[in-house]
Amino acid sequence: MLFKRYSVVCIIFIFFLVGCEKTKDINYLTKEQEKKIQEKYEKQIEELKKNIKTDIKIKLKRDGKGNYTWEIQGKDVNEVLRANEILRKRLSD
Repeated sequence: MLFKRYSVVCIIFIFFLVGCEKTKDINYLTKEQEKKIQEKYEKQIEELKKNIKTDIKIKLKRDGKGNYTWEIQGKDVNEVLRANEILRKRLSD
């Protein structure tokens, strides 16, 4: 009887340990990787600014999860919409 109790407790404990080991690893970017990614996006924004005819201001923001958002200001609505569409395509990778 005592052996059955210990064996049941041991089996439950083993299942608990096996279940805890299946955690998802989180990969954090190093400072160098973050800097390379930031430089890549800044270069793309500079290319975008060169292609745009009017004066447009783009503010690129990055949250803690690594996602990007932006604010676009300009005089020509069509150019602002075009810039927004290009940013959406390029930064969604």
